[in-house]
Amino acid sequence: MIRLTFLLLLLGWAVLLSGSPTATAQSPATEGSSQPTYVEAIKKRAQDGDAGAQFSLGVMHKTGDGVPKDATEAAKWFRRAAEQGNADAQCSLGWAYRIGEGVTEDAAEAVTWFRRAAEQGNAAGQCYLGSAYRFGAGVTKDAAEAVTWFRRAAEHRFAPAQYFLGAVYLTGEGVLRDDTEAAKWYRLAAEQGLAEAQFGLGAMYSNGVGVVLDHTEAAKWFRLAAEQGLANAQFNVGHIYFNGSGVPQNDTEAVKWFRLAAEQGLAEAQAGLGYIYSSGNGVPKDDAEAVKWYRLAAEQGHAGAQGSLGARYFLGEGVPTSYIWGYAWTSLAAASGNDHARGLRDLFTEQMTREQIAEAQKIAAEFKPKLRNPVEAQKSPVAAPRAAVTGSGFFVTADGYFVTNHHVVADAVSVRVRTTAGTFPATVIRTDPTNDIAILEVVGEFNALAVRGSRGVKIADRVATLGFPNPDLQGEAAKYGSGEVAALSGPADDPRFLQISVPIQPGNSGGPLVDSSGAVVGVVVSQLDKIATFKLTGNIPENVNYAIKGTILLGVLESVPGLAEKVRTEPVKPAADAAEVAKALEAACGLVLVEK
Repeated sequence: MIRLTFLLLLLGWAVLLSGSPTATAQSPATEGSSQPTYVEAIKKRAQDGDAGAQFSLGVMHKTGDGVPKDATEAAKWFRRAAEQGNADAQCSLGWAYRIGEGVTEDAAEAVTWFRRAAEQGNAAGQCYLGSAYRFGAGVTKDAAEAVTWFRRAAEHRFAPAQYFLGAVYLTGEGVLRDDTEAAKWYRLAAEQGLAEAQFGLGAMYSNGVGVVLDHTEAAKWFRLAAEQGLANAQFNVGHIYFNGSGVPQNDTEAVKWFRLAAEQGLAEAQAGLGYIYSSGNGVPKDDAEAVKWYRLAAEQGHAGAQGSLGARYFLGEGVPTSYIWGYAWTSLAAASGNDHARGLRDLFTEQMTREQIAEAQKIAAEFKPKLRNPVEAQKSPVAAPRAAVTGSGFFVTADGYFVTNHHVVADAVSVRVRTTAGTFPATVIRTDPTNDIAILEVVGEFNALAVRGSRGVKIADRVATLGFPNPDLQGEAAKYGSGEVAALSGPADDPRFLQISVPIQPGNSGGPLVDSSGAVVGVVVSQLDKIATFKLTGNIPENVNYAIKGTILLGVLESVPGLAEKVRTEPVKPAADAAEVAKALEAACGLVLVEK
């Protein structure tokens, strides 16, 4: 994501490059002259008190253009010009104080100089000052004041300010949240070529936030930002080629863009490249290369990569087998909430000595993530909301009552539901943690599924589901799967569950289990824990999955006053074949996006 200091640095360069012609150090020498003559002329004018020349000399020392690169000398000349009222120099001196370049870092002093430039109508100074108010850097945090200064700079067509103004409309800081207004300002900045705004606009098209969801348009803006070298955009371009979302599917292109982002140090791209090499998608399968990329991401604290790296140490894939390092990496992943890594660690614990476990725990305790560079360490607001957790679900009434799993929405800060009609905010109105069911309410009119219950279900009955597994890897298009009822009870003969052979993956949680007519007979919940089963039996189970029974769901629906009466028990038009079932499911299901 865009980092605050990185964006401020962009603004700093904008200040240095957007001044008047007398404020640049790039003027061509006249015919017959030489660069040293030009430099000496600038120096003499600066020493004689010319503010424009003083600013230019500061720029030259900052960049090492024709003179030794010297931050202290640059700050000296910026100060001389700034004290004479040169707004560009005031911005540059403020920036020097903001990051401690050539002067002692002092955020309050930075604000003093930003304000002087801003009050002269300097767009960059106005944007700097808005940023200071937004983040409370050297001044009391004041979202409304930040918006005031961003707007002034944005009205001068200053692209970074347009981007920031879009960001505050997206988050509702200092203004009423307005996704459409956010998209407007992002577009203005993006059309001026600001890579961060191009990335943000791509994210809005990809998520259907503030604009109509359009994967082709998203791909266009991501590509423009990626071609400017923005690592997050490069990762997203790789992602869309990997899934064929808005572009023709192309594994070679996917690997190319993943690699560009990974080589810039983006942990998500490094983890993705590790997955590609471990699975052999678009490249020859190479366990050693997979380990290399997983390690780079793991060392930055990426929990998924840590779990994958630990698994490879346990299994000896791409690295020599080491239970100590396997335990250490899976412990770190488990501490971030990765239950699969925790299960794998616990599986191998019994094969380790106390001394080995103690050594592994010491390694994990002493781990400190490596940041890819200091400038990227601070997170600034994201360009568009990104879900920390995803799941599946389905509408049970036309007026927006929606079912998913409790574990999908537990501890949610915000919940949205993405359907074929768009993305909608959702409110959790009832949860049943014991049976892992949650009822959400979405404002609008939707297609809904009938809920028949499960009393008539028999072993070997055909059943199906539709959901959104692993959307980051497989894309956000709905995935249909079918199979049979394998048992009328779940783990340890738990009567609340149906065991099913329908293929289930992470992200299917909360999806409907329907019979051949398209009526709901259960809610997809989980897979059999492969690691726990391996621990008990020595065998890895395949395709053993569970759904909470539809009868249990009906009971939860009845607990919401007036809801059960609106839920149909029979489809309006029973499906004639699997294609009709799939079509009905797609119309009534949604991807659940959860921020925690």
